Amino acid sequence: MEDREKPSLATRIIGALLFIAGSCAALFWFFYRVVILLSTSQSEVVVFDKGSFYMLGVGVGMSVLAFAAVQEGWIGKVLSKKQAAILTRIAIVSLALIFITPNLFHYISEAYFSSEGYSVCEEASSQWLFVRDIVYIQDTIECGAKLKEK
Repeated sequence: MEDREKPSLATRIIGALLFIAGSCAALFWFFYRVVILLSTSQSEVVVFDKGSFYMLGVGVGMSVLAFAAVQEGWIGKVLSKKQAAILTRIAIVSLALIFITPNLFHYISEAYFSSEGYSVCEEASSQWLFVRDIVYIQDTIECGAKLKEK
C-alpha cells in the first residue's frame, strides 16, 4: 500500500468491521446448524439444511479478509510476503470448503440417517438454487408438506 493512495479512514474502519461481522455471522450460522443437526439426530423428524454448510468456507474466507483489513487498515502495517502467502493459501482452502463442506455433510448425514432407518420425505423437502432442505423421517411418521415446520 506504500505506492497507492490510502483509502479513507471511514472506508478502512467500516470495511474491516463488515468483514469481521460477516465472518462471525457465517461461522456462527455454520456451527449453529451443526449443533441443531446433532441435537435433533435422534428425533422422528430431522431437517438437514444443506445451504448452511456453505458458511464454513464463507466464514474462513471473510476471516482472511478481516485479518488483512485490520492489519493494513487499522494497524497500518503492510502484510509481509510470508503472511500474504499464508493468507492466500487459507483463502484458496476456504473456496474449496465452500464446495466440499455441504456435499460432505450431506453424504455423511445421508449415510447415517439411512442406516438408522430414516427415509427422505420429498413432500416436505425443498430446494432453491443451491439451498436445499432435506427432511428425514422415521417409518412411524407420515410424510407430508407440514413436517418441515416441526
